[in-house]
Amino acid sequence: MSDDVAVPADIGVVACNLTKRFGLAIAVRDASFALPSRGVCGLLGPNGAGKTTTIRMVAGVIAPDSGELLVAGVSAERDPAGVRARVGYLPESAPLYPELTVREYLVYRAGLLCIPRRAVRAAIDAAMARCDVARFSERLCGALSKGMQQRVGLAATLLGDPRVVILDEPSVGLDPGQTLAFRELVRELGETKLVLFSSHLLAEVESVCSELMVIAQGRVVAHEPMEKFRARGHGGGHGGVHGGVNGASAGAGAYFAETDRSFAQLADVASSCRELRESPTADGWVRTEFNGIGGSDPRESLARILVRERVAMRALGCVERSLEQVFVSLIHEASHEASRDASHDARELAR
Repeated sequence: MSDDVAVPADIGVVACNLTKRFGLAIAVRDASFALPSRGVCGLLGPNGAGKTTTIRMVAGVIAPDSGELLVAGVSAERDPAGVRARVGYLPESAPLYPELTVREYLVYRAGLLCIPRRAVRAAIDAAMARCDVARFSERLCGALSKGMQQRVGLAATLLGDPRVVILDEPSVGLDPGQTLAFRELVRELGETKLVLFSSHLLAEVESVCSELMVIAQGRVVAHEPMEKFRARGHGGGHGGVHGGVNGASAGAGAYFAETDRSFAQLADVASSCRELRESPTADGWVRTEFNGIGGSDPRESLARILVRERVAMRALGCVERSLEQVFVSLIHEASHEASRDASHDARELAR
């Protein structure tokens, strides 16, 4: 990504091979992604995955050790102050001063942003109206509920009309009513800005985000529209298929062990099935589950094999995984990949 490469206007953040180290630990490793100029992108990952480090680099708080980063068309390396001017960042706990009123606090934040004095009042009034805190403008920040404090923090984040808004665990501590209202506000922001939404709650991310980025072991392991992430849970992709096979007919375990060659002879089946798991049921049948890969649905081919081999079958259908299960599977695969890379690096150093 060089100066002569034009970034499309509908792209808000572009990262190319971002890497950040803290001592010997690599927090983010060769992360590359492009985020649109509008919409809500969820950022998921386990603790220690590199989410916060990624957020801080995008916000201009820390600089990457290597790689390139453009935020709203501005290079983080060449103009970090310009990046910070275009990003609004709300951490998990809004950094309020409890002894200030809401308006006093917003005046203070406007001063930090160097908003011209003649424009301060209008900017504050617009931010308070958008976040529905104008009626609390003369109340002390310390006297507000957790939900209203988060709204005041968001109002401060929106001062200066940032192009990119980063929300790090913004709904922690909110009651259900406050959470629903806050989610609706986030969705509204996504209509005109890029919102980077970090959360551990998949249900929350699913409810507000149009796309999802999963980080694990410092790597981006998935970045796709929310609809595609949901589809990972269906049996045709990674969800799995289950069949009930009569244990009296040589046993399901024996059948599948003996007919692996039959699966291999059918390319459409061999390329879309893996991880057979079997468990007996109380009524003498055997439940067999296996994952589909490559987005194909192998049930029709498997049914032909079962009929040909005259194996009794009770049912053949999809087993859908929850989003949590899909997420855990991605993290598990990333962990294995990281272990392989670590072993490879160790071997290279030993040479």
